[in-house]
Amino acid sequence: MKTVGKLTLLLTLLLVSTKLFAQEKRTYMYLGTSVEKEFSKKLSAGINLQGRFCNDPNTQDILVTPKIEFAPIKFVSFGAEYRVDYSREKGEESEWNGRLGLFVKGKYSIHKILKFEGRIKYCNYTEDAYLDGENQGNKQYLRYKLGAEVKIKPLNLSPYFSYEIFDNLLRNTVDKLRYVWGAKYKINKQHTIGFEYALEQRFNLQTKKGNAKEDINKNIFSFYYKYTFPFKKEK
Repeated sequence: MKTVGKLTLLLTLLLVSTKLFAQEKRTYMYLGTSVEKEFSKKLSAGINLQGRFCNDPNTQDILVTPKIEFAPIKFVSFGAEYRVDYSREKGEESEWNGRLGLFVKGKYSIHKILKFEGRIKYCNYTEDAYLDGENQGNKQYLRYKLGAEVKIKPLNLSPYFSYEIFDNLLRNTVDKLRYVWGAKYKINKQHTIGFEYALEQRFNLQTKKGNAKEDINKNIFSFYYKYTFPFKKEK
């Protein structure tokens, strides 16, 4: 019986290992910069530019995202954005994609040191991908995100963590999870820099022809810089 148990354990470990190594692993570097204008304590708008580069030199993305956000009350804000994405991937033609995002955020702070944030975002992707006359590139997601941030005042440093679920509305499946660890350093009211590491798990993937693809684990390292035009009250 002991031999049977050992063989069963060995077979289980082999199957798990095979599954893990069967997943495609990619490493990405994201470099971003953004400009934001605060029109009031409740209204702000900005634009973000980001380059995404993979360990495969034939895979890269350039993203431009204008955004507006309105906070009618202290703890809740609403926003909209439209992202334009130029993507280039090995074995596929380069293409321009668009993505509309609508979101609502809830925030809660404890003594201005510990901040919790929840966000629900609706995203509608449009891509130039057609099969048998049907647009295969359209995707609709509800993205659920929870995060926490700690403000270390003497260092002007804010470490944070977030967890996000991507719910594919058209296929009724969750096909992406994202875990983010990061920290931002506020130089002053205008200048902020930050670093992030994200683990992104993607599954239930299909090619543009409808064939199944291997699961993908992404390791993402991000650096960003943000310039803000703060709101100034009239004297």
